[in-house]
Amino acid sequence: MSIKRNYAKKTMIELSDEQYFFLKEKALELQKQNKNASIVSIIRDLIEKDREKWMSKRKKK
Repeated sequence: MSIKRNYAKKTMIELSDEQYFFLKEKALELQKQNKNASIVSIIRDLIEKDREKWMSKRKKK
C-alpha cells in the first residue's frame, strides 16, 4: 500500500505594514470574486505572480 503525502506550500517573506495592508486590501477585493479562496492563498498567489514577473524582467536584461 502506497502512502501519499500532500505537503502545503510554505512562503515566508518580510513585509512592511504598508505592504501588508496593501496586499490585504487587494486580497479582500479578489476574495469577493472567489468566495472559496482564503485571504492567505490569495496573498500567496499575488506574491508568486509578482515574483514571476520580477524574475522574467530580470532575465530579459
